[in-house]
Amino acid sequence: MNTDKLYIWSSEHAQILSQLFIEFNRKGISYFVLRNHEGLPEVNYSKDVDIIIQPRKYAKARQILLEIFRRNELSHYYIMNFERAHCIFGMNPDSNISIHIDLIEGYANKGYEILSFDFLYNNTVQYKNFRILNVPLDAVMLLLYKVIGCKELKDKYRQTIHTAYKNDPEKIQDLLIQVLGQHCGNQIFEYIKNSEYDKIINSSKQINNIAKKRTFLKKTLKTIAGIIYFLAEKSWRMIICPSRFQKTIAVEAPDGTGKTTFIDNLILEIAHFFVSDISKSRIYHFRPEILPNLGAVGEKARVIKQDKNFTVPHRAKPVGALSSFVRMTYYWLDYVIGMPLILRKNAQFDRITIFDRYIYDFLVDPYRSRIKLPYWLRCTFSKLVKQPKVVFVLDADAETIYARKQELTKEEINRQLIDFKKLSKMGKRVHLLDATQPPEQIANDAIKIVLDTFTKQL
Repeated sequence: MNTDKLYIWSSEHAQILSQLFIEFNRKGISYFVLRNHEGLPEVNYSKDVDIIIQPRKYAKARQILLEIFRRNELSHYYIMNFERAHCIFGMNPDSNISIHIDLIEGYANKGYEILSFDFLYNNTVQYKNFRILNVPLDAVMLLLYKVIGCKELKDKYRQTIHTAYKNDPEKIQDLLIQVLGQHCGNQIFEYIKNSEYDKIINSSKQINNIAKKRTFLKKTLKTIAGIIYFLAEKSWRMIICPSRFQKTIAVEAPDGTGKTTFIDNLILEIAHFFVSDISKSRIYHFRPEILPNLGAVGEKARVIKQDKNFTVPHRAKPVGALSSFVRMTYYWLDYVIGMPLILRKNAQFDRITIFDRYIYDFLVDPYRSRIKLPYWLRCTFSKLVKQPKVVFVLDADAETIYARKQELTKEEINRQLIDFKKLSKMGKRVHLLDATQPPEQIANDAIKIVLDTFTKQL
């Protein structure tokens, strides 16, 4: 899968960021760029730009940024909030541009404001037409963020911290003592001095506990309020998980239409426009699989031997009415139980859930699962599960599909094509795509629908 074109920073990106700095400066919003500032605004060595802004100035800053998006002819925007971090994306599928800017209201971790915005801003310096942290504080912030938040410290980060230490060891030591106290601060300073970074990683729990304890004692009420907000926001996203956090796509078509190739290209488009990597999308096949395949259950119980010849979809005859009902109920329960679990898990990291086939296969091709039940009953089961926000039906002629894969007869392919098109009666969420086009073009048509569904238009 070619991911070379996922992260491209162009003159259009530089123009948007330059205009944002100008407007922030003009309208009196205090801010600074956090890390990876070298080269900005002309060149960006990261996927996004992290900007720390004054607390309680977010609404004004967001309005400015969205207006700049409009001015630069971006057509869509998307905002995802994680605690005090507001991840804002601007997109235009016609011009193939996307940009990701994080507006972060101060530095906090799970409700604990370890370093206040005022303290951070007072330790900034001018760089071109925007501000950045001074070198010592930038190094300490990097250490705290990676050790407390990620419990890791890559070689390039170790080099950055050690270079800062060599240039101003006294300032590094002073900052560590301010955050971690005399004993722990001096201990971590000695580790940096001796390049013992693995010992720092092993001390991550201690660093985390001390930093948060000192923060709590200094700013008790503010910290309690921050913790409550953090827990409420996380519960809202993961436990309650309202519909707006649930991004689900199902892809339906007869075998041989090119579903796998289409999905591979679609996740690249999603990664590009959401300025992420391909892990932004999570792929599932047919059902959640919280419950095991019935064949595997039967084999484990030593009742039957599981048939794993998946290259012949209709290799086995349908079972009787009662057995069909049991099978249908079993797989339906997998959707009922599994979909909320999957969606909550993916919502935690703002991922998009993609199904290569969905429960609608029971309507079009029940024989694949050896089910023989009336259409109305299968339709009832399919309506009583979580419905995807977007359903893509890939459409091509039977001759083309048969030439690609001969698992089904031309007559069966043609029958399935007719029945898959009937899914459009489910409403506006069903979209027919011409699968005879090049894969890149099909994905390009699809991403416009994805953006219209999961983002807002400017």
